[in-house]
Amino acid sequence: MANNHENAVVGKRQILREIKQGNIVEIRIAADAETQYITELIETAKNNGVSYRICSTMSQIAADYGIEVPSGAIGVLKA
Repeated sequence: MANNHENAVVGKRQILREIKQGNIVEIRIAADAETQYITELIETAKNNGVSYRICSTMSQIAADYGIEVPSGAIGVLKA
């Protein structure tokens, strides 16, 4: 998947909302995010049949998606 910020949502609240609406195909979670943050996203993903992967760092996710501040996760939206 391409790293397109227009096809992704940033932050736990937005990701959780979009999962509940059935709009997320994958969550990319930073390995250096807080444990509770990671756990909540993984549990929600599993409960809703959404794939997820642990990747890089918060700073790298921000760089990959053109976000100005480090981000713990990105939710990739359905095309």
